[in-house]
Amino acid sequence: MKKVSAIVCLLAITATSAHSQDKPVRFGIKVAPNLGFIHPDTKELKSDGARFGYTFGLMGDFMLGSNQNYAFSTGLFLNNVGGKTTFPALNQNLASESKYQYIELPLTLKLKTNEIGYMTYYGQIGFGTAFNISAKSDFDQPDANGKITRVTDEDIMDNTQLFKASLIVGAGLEFNFSGNTSAMIGVTYNNGFTNINKDVKIGETELKAKQNYLELSLGVFF
Repeated sequence: MKKVSAIVCLLAITATSAHSQDKPVRFGIKVAPNLGFIHPDTKELKSDGARFGYTFGLMGDFMLGSNQNYAFSTGLFLNNVGGKTTFPALNQNLASESKYQYIELPLTLKLKTNEIGYMTYYGQIGFGTAFNISAKSDFDQPDANGKITRVTDEDIMDNTQLFKASLIVGAGLEFNFSGNTSAMIGVTYNNGFTNINKDVKIGETELKAKQNYLELSLGVFF
């Protein structure tokens, strides 16, 4: 009877120890340089190149189930993105470079492999929700004689939608240093599907556009 009790106690201790090693929640920090561009939804508006930006903030993985292969992944980020466009007017192309700043809350599902050596690989898909807190633009402005002048750092908050929604797709890997500490590197594509402009018109033409970006995600989980 004493042997049975000892075995039961040993199994209980082992199970408790194993359970304690499976963290149901992980937090970390992320820094991600990005390449942003604007995708026009109006034929007169043309994309004219990308603009460098960056994202940083807190990330969190909430494990789904006990095998650690599935997680609800989210975070709270400050997202700086932009893009360049042109619009034909007065027989020439008027250029614009816009800079946006968002508070971003991603809602994604992360699918992870088992640890292979010290590496874990993952795929990620879900939705992005973002709220605009700053918007500025440098743009060409013609005068009455057709002469073009460059306006810089013009505040365009009144012409920018407050909310932006997007589709998020990403993949990457994690490298376990020690214990619960892991480094992460990945590539994420954020495809906006809502209009970022609000009441933006040139003549009778309403200009509609979406914000997309590709980022290199660098982070550490603790």
